[in-house]
Amino acid sequence: MRETRRFLAGVAAFLLVFALTAGPVTWVLARKSLEGPWDMTRKIGGFYNEPRGEFAVMFFGSSHIYASLSPLELWHNTGVKSYVFATQLQPMWATYFYLKEALKYQTPQLVVVECNMMGGGEAYYDDGVNFSFMDDLRFSWDKVRLARTAAPAGERLPLVWNLIKYHTRWSELEDEDWHTDRDALRDPLKGHVLLPDRQAAAPELIPPEEGETGELLDKNVQWLNCIIDLCQSRGIALWLIKAPSNTALEEIQALRMEQVGRLAARRGVPFDDFNHLYGEMGITTEDFYDQRHLTGAGAVKFTDYISYLLQKRYPQLHVESEDPRWEADDESYQTRFENR
Repeated sequence: MRETRRFLAGVAAFLLVFALTAGPVTWVLARKSLEGPWDMTRKIGGFYNEPRGEFAVMFFGSSHIYASLSPLELWHNTGVKSYVFATQLQPMWATYFYLKEALKYQTPQLVVVECNMMGGGEAYYDDGVNFSFMDDLRFSWDKVRLARTAAPAGERLPLVWNLIKYHTRWSELEDEDWHTDRDALRDPLKGHVLLPDRQAAAPELIPPEEGETGELLDKNVQWLNCIIDLCQSRGIALWLIKAPSNTALEEIQALRMEQVGRLAARRGVPFDDFNHLYGEMGITTEDFYDQRHLTGAGAVKFTDYISYLLQKRYPQLHVESEDPRWEADDESYQTRFENR
């Protein structure tokens, strides 16, 4: 009996030491993106350090939305506070769990989902995509569920506990790995990626590849319906959009967005493809950083138009035009914009 108690005490001590050290070690070794404009560790990790109940609107999706929408420009125009909780090539199943994660900390009146990835044709994406949306999510049962959805059996555990992937990074560690405090992360741009001006990228006609039909992947449809169900069950307004992309002549993507529009109509959810409204927004090819993303100046034009539509369609959104923290962030944003 004494030996059993001693064994159990040893196991308990080991588990306690493991619990106290595994988290910090995992954080030190984890890959971090802290240099702008693509400082996604700050943008995703920083979301958790924002005040609870801060945002009236939450934006979700892939890089198309974080490059296109500036929450500070939106706040400057309307007084409505928002955050872009998006990652590169964020699949629709990741968007669903990002929405669930956001609702643990925020009570948005409106959720806006950018639907570029409804045009994706992959049931599973590679590690570069998967770890980009998994790394900075806090551990929870939802994170486990996302890993089970995002990867086939045998490839899921590293997504949940990324020490398995990054444990060999000891020789690559830099000061930022040792000295970045996860609880102090904060993104003054509220998830927006402010891209510099570039030589205009001319639109190109992208014909369908052999075998492409424009049909939506069943997995994408399933998770978009889950997003709609979740918002409706919580009484949250949902707006589906397609942000501007210079490859508007991509024929298959255009067909897929038409199907998204039909699905949205069946579910009673508004959908807007802003690639049909360049003239109204004043967007030209000079407002594109590359073939798929707006520059900071293009994002201002798009956000100004979104601001107009928000005030017109959702007049009930909570407005807080005077906030010293937001005023300071807006000043910082304006400085970055001028120096981009």
